[in-house]
Amino acid sequence: MSRALVLAVTLAAGCHHAKPANVVDKLQPTSDADPDGPHRAAITAQVKPYVDSEIVNGIVVGIYDAGKREIYGFGRGPDPQKPPDGKTLYEIGSVTKVFTLLLLADAIQRKLVDLDTPLSELLPPGVTAPIKDKVAITLRHLALHTSGLPRIPQGLMQADPLDPYAKYNEEALYRDLVHTALTVSPGERVEYSNFGAGVLGFVLGKKLGGGYAAAVAARVIQPLGLASTFVGVPPGEVKRRAVGTDEDLATVGPWRFDALAGAGAINSDVRDQLALVEAELDAASGGTLPLRHAMKLTQEPQLDVSAGVANEGLGWQIDRRGRYWHNGATGGYHAFVGFDVKTRRGVVILASTQVTLLDHLADTLYDVLDGSAPPPAKLATAAQDAEYAGTYDLGGEKVAIVASGQRLYVEGRGEPRHRLIPISDHEFWIEALQAVAAFERADDKIARVVFVIGDKQLAATRVTE
Repeated sequence: MSRALVLAVTLAAGCHHAKPANVVDKLQPTSDADPDGPHRAAITAQVKPYVDSEIVNGIVVGIYDAGKREIYGFGRGPDPQKPPDGKTLYEIGSVTKVFTLLLLADAIQRKLVDLDTPLSELLPPGVTAPIKDKVAITLRHLALHTSGLPRIPQGLMQADPLDPYAKYNEEALYRDLVHTALTVSPGERVEYSNFGAGVLGFVLGKKLGGGYAAAVAARVIQPLGLASTFVGVPPGEVKRRAVGTDEDLATVGPWRFDALAGAGAINSDVRDQLALVEAELDAASGGTLPLRHAMKLTQEPQLDVSAGVANEGLGWQIDRRGRYWHNGATGGYHAFVGFDVKTRRGVVILASTQVTLLDHLADTLYDVLDGSAPPPAKLATAAQDAEYAGTYDLGGEKVAIVASGQRLYVEGRGEPRHRLIPISDHEFWIEALQAVAAFERADDKIARVVFVIGDKQLAATRVTE
């Protein structure tokens, strides 16, 4: 298996195609911090294939290097004739959880709650929290995704996929807490839960007063001076928000949140996220910025694992190299925020397309800062896409690979059409299926396509061109 394919499977990555005419002149990076920064050329080279190949509609990259910041925008911004910049607003999805856990850490510092406070203590009379094996859910369990609560609550199962959280209110949250049956005991294992994170933000908002939006603004956003970070987007700021797009670059509307706002409701820009990175690095070094004690608490590893193994902080994931990170996605946006306390470096990526391969770009940006970046990705061309098009036999079922314009798609009976996002010149990522499609040759002709889904491989033999 090639390096690109391994990265795609493990990081949920992918990507390529030729640039559309109205993006050709939008590739020069813009910056409101350092327009001629030392990493401009290197970052442009790494990001350019993502825009040229129509993988991402618009993207802003911010890097932090021991006190120095650089910000570069590519593709389309709120004005489609101009690239985005450091002031462009994006939905940051699950990066919101970093703010929710800072709210918790601040409440702990103020001795209003602690990690072992039972969830039931923060619920109103008559509303019960689920228990299994006589183990009650605590705030620690909610913070570490070990509560046993499902990824999403039952009340979201039939929600509008274009705006799934908008109508999930307080009544729905209480109803689902009362009726949810845990399949594992709290604390038994880590299972990522937007429901749990949303519940945490909700009960903290009740405890601190005013609800989640008011509490996180007063206790986290305002003390850090993040003037462009909001729960939702105020009417006067909407013109700064990038237009979100799906994996096929079709426009999608913004997501709205009610009771589960703590799981993913925040919008922000790259400037504010770099300020957050700076504050986190200041806290790690024993600095003087606001919320330093709460931040230091969120950075403490929480899982009992061996050195060199990925861990968790409160809100932050910690990779095997000790870097802190969190990503996030909504229907039309993708975000990544990370920092390395050893090198005092950080990376922020905000994009107006929901595609998980951008997390892999974060690793490359750290390599750029190290001076060890790999060559920019060489992705499939339109001519290569046409060569892959045809009909394939997958266990007796016909699968069509279709080239359309600058993009490639897979179509099968009973499945909607999925875009194949190029990773290399012969490998593609299928975002909706979290799978890889790799084309293979025999006698210098395309012979088959192998779909890799998790640890499974399914081969489809080409039958017609």
